[in-house]
Amino acid sequence: MGYEAEQRLDASNMKFGVLVVREFEEFVMLELPALIDSLASAGCMPQNIEVREVATTSDVVMATHFFAEYTDVDGVVILAPENRLMSSIPVMNGIVQLQVQWNMVIVAGDSKRAMHAVELVTMQNEMEVEAAERGQGQRGIS
Repeated sequence: MGYEAEQRLDASNMKFGVLVVREFEEFVMLELPALIDSLASAGCMPQNIEVREVATTSDVVMATHFFAEYTDVDGVVILAPENRLMSSIPVMNGIVQLQVQWNMVIVAGDSKRAMHAVELVTMQNEMEVEAAERGQGQRGIS
């Protein structure tokens, strides 16, 4: 994402879930404040950032599903070392399934992923508006 794109991102009407994986405590202690600051710098209000914790990587898929099922967040940021999550095929498969099933932005990694989530939610919102203007409804993926 270039500087110009970053400047136009506005998360003031967005809500994000942040899923903290306690298994990576040192990583989380360093990255959580930076992630919250990054979302705030994009305009996301503190009350629109919901932080929840899980004990281990194996809990990530279920907890992310809880965000989709029981909240109105626009996206979820899983705060854990990206390489540790990517190396778990069941976790990555579960995340991909949730993204498709719920049509929800889900990103994983460090605090830099916050802006990635904002960028993706912005794109999703723009495309939904454009589709509605063209009279196209949402299409299910089979």
